[in-house]
Amino acid sequence: MSAEPGAAFPSAETRRSFLKKPALATAVLAGSRFPALATEPTPAAGAGQPRYRRVRRWGQTNITKADPARYDVAWWHDYWKRTQVQGVIINVGGIVAYYPSAIPLHDRAQFLGDRDLFAELCRAAHDDGLVVFARMDSNSAHEDFFNPHPDWFARDANGRPYRNRDLYFSCVNSGYYDEHIPAVLREIATRYQPEGFTENSWSGLGRGSICYCDNCAKKFHVNSSYELPSGHDWNDDAYRAWIEWNYARRLEIWDTNNRTTRSAGGPHCLWVGMNGGAVSGQAREIRDCKEILARAEMLMLDDQRRANDSGKSRHSRLRAPRPKRHRTIFAAHDRRAAHEHAWLPDARRHARRLAGVSRLPRCASQKIATS
Repeated sequence: MSAEPGAAFPSAETRRSFLKKPALATAVLAGSRFPALATEPTPAAGAGQPRYRRVRRWGQTNITKADPARYDVAWWHDYWKRTQVQGVIINVGGIVAYYPSAIPLHDRAQFLGDRDLFAELCRAAHDDGLVVFARMDSNSAHEDFFNPHPDWFARDANGRPYRNRDLYFSCVNSGYYDEHIPAVLREIATRYQPEGFTENSWSGLGRGSICYCDNCAKKFHVNSSYELPSGHDWNDDAYRAWIEWNYARRLEIWDTNNRTTRSAGGPHCLWVGMNGGAVSGQAREIRDCKEILARAEMLMLDDQRRANDSGKSRHSRLRAPRPKRHRTIFAAHDRRAAHEHAWLPDARRHARRLAGVSRLPRCASQKIATS
């Protein structure tokens, strides 16, 4: 992730105004041919086969920190039934927690109070036999976290912390990734038993931002004998070594998080991060596609770009990681969620054909991803 302020979400249509129109949100799924996808026979479950392998339609909720006081779990429970999703991705923690965490500095979301919103949603989903993936967002933190652990956060060449508005970017070579995040994952996996985890932004600063914190300086020198590069220069041996070192570190994080979730949540409790839909984008985020694909039992792909004036995203054209992929449809419930997951080639045309409609409502777009 680049250390630049994100584009503001356009105010033309708010989450609240859209949720007043649930009929529109499910218009595509109500098509005469669409429900057949969710009810078609799923692959036979072999002995010990993880439940996520049987899911063909996922739904994702995007909870904001202000939502807990007004969140209507019963409405979502009914929505999942109407859209016939088989698995749901639910916000749980990271920057803020949507449950009463016991981990120091893992602060509860604003207005959460004593409510355990994740438990309510997780229970509602599990009661209906849905698979639950807990969604983390853990690449940055607020000032009350930064102050007691300034050594856990990324610094520019002048020693200033990288920031995005009121958030401080964490350093991938710090205790934030080695201690804090594994502790949060263990707590969630043990307490709620989700079938897996996704992560909105797991790989720290992108290639465009060099971290000069003490952790990076010491570890890079031990690893390569070089000092941190002064800039982005592919002719510089130190810069090329820094790139390779960063690729390796992201794979260490991938492996650490998977070991953590499987040890706490069972052998099939995956941590699948979130990856981009284009190899060039993966490179900018210093994620090794080849090695990730070799490790991953399941992939979730994200490709989004929003403009201030329109809120429309750029949809990349993807190739499936495996020739015999199974199809997963994401039911988007608002404009923000409609931009969460990447499109396969001709996915929009394919979704129209499945739904038997000539065009998709902008706010009820369906997205197809690989897993």
